[in-house]
Amino acid sequence: MSTTTISSMNKYLLWVRSAGRCQYIGCNKELHTDILTKKRFNQSYIAHIVADQPDGPRGDKIRSPLLANDIDNLMLLCDSHHRLIDKIEVSAHSEPILLEMKREHEERIRNVTSIHPDKKSFIVSYNANIGDNTPNVTYPYISNFLLPDYFPSQDSSIDLGVVNSLNKDSDPDFWEIEIKNLKRKFDRYLLPRIKSGEINHISLFGFAPIPLLIRLGVLMNDILTVDVRQKRRVPDTWVFDQDIETEYIYGGKLRSANLIALKIELSGDITDDRIKKVLGEDVSIYSIRIDNPNNDFVKSRKQIKDFGNKVKHVLNDLKKKHGQDVVLHLFPAMPVALAVELGRVWMPKADMTLKIYDQNSNLGGFIEALSLKHE
Repeated sequence: MSTTTISSMNKYLLWVRSAGRCQYIGCNKELHTDILTKKRFNQSYIAHIVADQPDGPRGDKIRSPLLANDIDNLMLLCDSHHRLIDKIEVSAHSEPILLEMKREHEERIRNVTSIHPDKKSFIVSYNANIGDNTPNVTYPYISNFLLPDYFPSQDSSIDLGVVNSLNKDSDPDFWEIEIKNLKRKFDRYLLPRIKSGEINHISLFGFAPIPLLIRLGVLMNDILTVDVRQKRRVPDTWVFDQDIETEYIYGGKLRSANLIALKIELSGDITDDRIKKVLGEDVSIYSIRIDNPNNDFVKSRKQIKDFGNKVKHVLNDLKKKHGQDVVLHLFPAMPVALAVELGRVWMPKADMTLKIYDQNSNLGGFIEALSLKHE
């Protein structure tokens, strides 16, 4: 049992550094308000990492007296975790383990409290069935990835998708139903708040077939500030790295063809025969690609912005070559964030009509999904 009188200064500092919450990893319990009655009183315990007595938990003859009133040796804990580390499972809670818990907790508090007040962001999620998979991007999970760049404006996300929908992307009416659902939810839950000025920044998290994400990008357009997030596999995160550059390569051969197609080969290669299977032999085929297409290359916001700029250039070039009234057939293999960005930079009054296709193995290859019409 502690016999040291901890200074008032260190008590105050510990409360500030812990934000009045239990510092045991995964607990985070508020120690100033009873969870049931909501009565406010001090429920905290100040624990020593290295005991203030040599015979105490993690005690040491030399270091115990030296660290007895050291703020870096103190943890704010709830009753349960105070008992756990000092009485029940002392051997499982070594000094390095407790120091890491303290460090992680205090660093998290610093990150949260250092964010500028105008860095609020509304989390918008969008899910739609991809084959037999039903993604579910939930608020408790994705909200963790806003920090330290932004913090949530509210304690829930604005969900534009339909979780556990029975519609499959191989169903004949899948695209029509999903497009209507997306537009209805956007118009009801998001658009009025954007028009009123309540929402001026969105953090977008999505998992859906690429044509639907492009359509979502069109709804968002490039006027509103939208931070489109990309799920990465290695490491498993939605957090961006610092600016990384990617060279997007545009090419193709102009032919005297009535049809033009654009392949977006970023997640994988698309051979010309797959395009000709859909459109026939008489087609001019262009491509935006990277050297080694893969589905996990987007790691920074700069890569998304650079892709948007490349798409603008390509659309302008194709309009010059083929005219504004020609339909551009789009065959995408691309990451989520870039699909949304494509929709955001496409301008209905300036750019040609897009007819967007989706790869569906159950239906034998690329099938027409939706159109974005030139006005």
